[in-house]
Amino acid sequence: MLSRVANLIYWMARQLERAENTARIVDVNAQLVLDLQSRQAADDPRSWEPLVYVSGEEEKFFELYGEKVTERAVVEFMLFDRRNSSSVLSCVSLARENARCVRDLLAGEVWETLNTFYLKLKDDDFARYAQLGSSEYLNRVKAQIQLFYGVAESMLPRSDAWWFFQLGRHLERADNTSRIIDVKYYMLLPDIAAVGTALDIIQWGSVLRSCSAFEAFRRSRRGLLSLERVVDYLLRDAVFPRSVVFSVAQAEHALAQIVNGADHLANNPASQLAAALRIDLEKTETRAVIAAGLHEFLDTIQVRLNDVHVAIQETFIEYATDKAKVLA
Repeated sequence: MLSRVANLIYWMARQLERAENTARIVDVNAQLVLDLQSRQAADDPRSWEPLVYVSGEEEKFFELYGEKVTERAVVEFMLFDRRNSSSVLSCVSLARENARCVRDLLAGEVWETLNTFYLKLKDDDFARYAQLGSSEYLNRVKAQIQLFYGVAESMLPRSDAWWFFQLGRHLERADNTSRIIDVKYYMLLPDIAAVGTALDIIQWGSVLRSCSAFEAFRRSRRGLLSLERVVDYLLRDAVFPRSVVFSVAQAEHALAQIVNGADHLANNPASQLAAALRIDLEKTETRAVIAAGLHEFLDTIQVRLNDVHVAIQETFIEYATDKAKVLA
């Protein structure tokens, strides 16, 4: 497979996963604001500002919208603003463009599903979002992305193209889950007196829902919601598909499939970094991590995930170009 093609497929997956994750975060936050209306106003910056930070685009937001944080500004920025490269519309648009460039490798239904989704989405704005209601609108967005995943799952051959798709999807998911945990711990509950209260439980429930983990958590880990129990589940559960360790393991598996039979890539840096991160997560003691500093630990996880991404680029994407320069 050409490195250019591999890169397009890898980023198509990352962009779609990022779009879905953004829709989930906005949806859960909108519901959380409704749950907490008696405690704070909907336009209280504490209600919406954390979403700006979880995306990692806070500098761009304040540059475009100023210092006043409102529901409308955050929703427009995260869902519809093309100036934000991580907005749902930007991500879907970029994913569609990448898919168009490799259309000959995709089943017709796969391309049509993504193209139709983009055409429905491209003219939407906050007025449309408000007209349908946050829950209805965002459920439609999530359903369209899940539809694409389902069509791709059933129609794409398990070739290198498929494994690069899986690699991008699961690396992005691991990063997103770590950011969701981080924003709750670091920003949503700054008052230590609220720990263990009904407010704390509601917010940890919202974190689980943003990862579609609430019901799975309740079934597998009976008991009250708490910082340690929720963090351990989202970081280290080996069978929940949105946990960080599960996602890293899936990325590691995709890398193994890509290098299968290529002896010169058997010990490539990307595979080694992914395996080391998975092993460290499996050995992690959540209580000790929280005591030492959860925010710092999650920052480290995000840096290590980025290191895996850089190694992927250097091993599989830039490798052909560098080799050609040497031969020239």
